[in-house]
Amino acid sequence: MTTPVASPFALVRTFVFRRYLTLRRHIATPAVDLAAKAARRARKLRKKEAKDERLRNFFGWCAGCEAYGSIF
Repeated sequence: MTTPVASPFALVRTFVFRRYLTLRRHIATPAVDLAAKAARRARKLRKKEAKDERLRNFFGWCAGCEAYGSIF
């Protein structure tokens, strides 16, 4: 039984094919990616604003901690 000899270009072909797939994915749906990024950015901003509000409320209960609340 003979063992098939791997081509010296097998790794190069794999590398090029993977880069092609990545490029094709980015080119095929740029509008969807932009919409998804904008939605993700808006969600993160809302989450950050909610966290800042919680921290302002938490640090606002004490006059000594009030300075910490003002940084949010």
